[in-house]
Amino acid sequence: LPPQSAVHILERIYENKKRIYNPISYLRSEFKRLKDVKIKPNHIPDYCTMMRKIIVTPTTMYMLPPNIETSNRVIRYFKDKKDNFLRVHFSDEASNKIGASSGDINEKHSLALYNRIFHTLNDGIKIGDTHYEFLAFSSSQLRDHSCWFFASTKDLTADDIRNWMGNFTDKTVAKYAARMGQCFSSTRAIQRLPVHDIKEIPDIERNGYVFSDGIGKISHLLARNIASKLELKYIPSAFQFRMAGYKGMLCQDSSLQENQVKVRNSQRKFDSTHNELEVIRCSAYIPSYLNRQAITLLSSLGIPDNIFIRMKDEQVDQLNKILENESTAISVLQHNIDEYGTSKSLAEYVKAGFLQKNDPYLINLISLFRITMLRDIKKKAKIRVNKGAFLLGVLDETKSLKENEVYCCTSDPCNPSSRKWITGTCIVYRNPCFHPGDVRIVKAVKCDALKDLVDVLVFPQVGERDIPNQCSGGDLDGDDFTIIYDENLIPEQIEEPMDYKAQRPKKVEKVTMVDIKKFFVNYVFSDQLGRIANAHLARADKNPEGAKHESCIKLAHLHSDAVDFPKTGIPASFPLNLRVKEFPDFMEKPDKAVYQSKKVLGILYRSIKEEDYKPYVDLNFDKRLYVEGYVKYLEEARMLKKSYDRDVKALMNQFGIMTEFEVTSGYII
Repeated sequence: LPPQSAVHILERIYENKKRIYNPISYLRSEFKRLKDVKIKPNHIPDYCTMMRKIIVTPTTMYMLPPNIETSNRVIRYFKDKKDNFLRVHFSDEASNKIGASSGDINEKHSLALYNRIFHTLNDGIKIGDTHYEFLAFSSSQLRDHSCWFFASTKDLTADDIRNWMGNFTDKTVAKYAARMGQCFSSTRAIQRLPVHDIKEIPDIERNGYVFSDGIGKISHLLARNIASKLELKYIPSAFQFRMAGYKGMLCQDSSLQENQVKVRNSQRKFDSTHNELEVIRCSAYIPSYLNRQAITLLSSLGIPDNIFIRMKDEQVDQLNKILENESTAISVLQHNIDEYGTSKSLAEYVKAGFLQKNDPYLINLISLFRITMLRDIKKKAKIRVNKGAFLLGVLDETKSLKENEVYCCTSDPCNPSSRKWITGTCIVYRNPCFHPGDVRIVKAVKCDALKDLVDVLVFPQVGERDIPNQCSGGDLDGDDFTIIYDENLIPEQIEEPMDYKAQRPKKVEKVTMVDIKKFFVNYVFSDQLGRIANAHLARADKNPEGAKHESCIKLAHLHSDAVDFPKTGIPASFPLNLRVKEFPDFMEKPDKAVYQSKKVLGILYRSIKEEDYKPYVDLNFDKRLYVEGYVKYLEEARMLKKSYDRDVKALMNQFGIMTEFEVTSGYII
């Protein structure tokens, strides 16, 4: 039996999630069935790769079949050794996070878990005759308690790969690890740039703040080439990127020629000769939504409860009419666009008359959209703000904007060629936000010098302190900001911004891989982000002062320390007197003491009734879909449908999804 067929059988066994009581008999029948069948290889986009993964729990290890994912710099360069790479994820037996974030665990169990993870990192993992050893981890992997392993060969070792990645000289263990992880960011390579096209320019600094932290420039020609490579229908104004040892954002600048790129010292994290431009994501218009944190802060700053309740009622009313009225359906779907374009596609189907024809596929997808939107309102207080946007932040390189001024021009998802300029008094904030001073009042202005920048939020390079830093300690290396120009959501007064200067990191004489491994395990067992955020939400709900209460201010500082942990190596100390034993009902903590919240988040939560999804099964075939001569293609269509059903069923089993419609739409109940 060809290896490809054997792998196919094993993958199907895993995907079906059914126990096989007589494996020998089953394998023989499958061998016989596939004897003369040619197995087609999976189609993989050129920017993706098939990657192996293993889950390590306190008692065992689960080896998963290869999964498709976006590639990175290291995998692309060593593509002939891609089967030697392994993603390793640490979790408890129920696939949940372990460590401090999972709650209190006693000292004995904590030590056993610590040793389990550290020994795995230190000793490696052996599968058959192959020995995998620890390689590195990206910042997102660290948060997810995952890392990369590599099976060394005679001509390539894990040390060789790390040496190829760049020259890492940081004496701070946390930063050293982060610099290595930069090479493992999921990116798409664009093109190789000659060295003379990359120029370093000075940062803009004042009062100890770096106004240009994380932002550089890119020529229009190169931006157009990137858009073409990524098959975009528009040319983005800005890109989040990786290149050599640089990271952050590149924003279009009309003064740059050919394929020019200008970067700043704040973007250089280490030295590397790998000067291929890699794109993580592009600027685009995304609708703005409130969430629990934003509502908590705005409520604490004096925005009345009835404002949020009215916004919620209007959104729920529209969602309830979405299957009854075509124009309502089109409007709601177009104004709630997602990053995958699903809702935009659904709007096009409605325009084509499929809703009027009661097409079962479309009705099911719109029903799922409605239920997920209602669920997000209930469980996350995710309320759409019509007068707002969620955009990447960039810098005014023209020095046109004054202190506390911003520039924002957005595209219209219903008409991509049209433009809307936001002007007047606005609020700007960045998630996560916990301190009342994280909400800033700014003045949005029109500016001819910045007219080419679309779907980005442009901040000034003048003033006492840069606006991004005032917003939860943000910068311009890829942070998203919410801008809202709804007068009902603009407080009369705001608070002073918090000081977000990080603690001085610990340093060592020379960072070793043992230091890196210990840091990884210490992070797993010291990460308090989730618990601090929950304590802040609960205390803000309980206290009449809300987020202005002394305990919430302390928790905001603690959360900032916890956010900086991956950079400083210093964990946030979560004192007992700030921990919470009683939670509001909207936080859904059935294993804790619960009370009925009297504040707006509780009112919003209880006003939404959860609905079960019931698939629409009435078959009402649209005769417009008949094509003359279709009969001769029926047999091939049946074969493709059978293969499609098998693949969808595999995904449903793999991720515990109940219906095909959830898989194809991404609206998971």
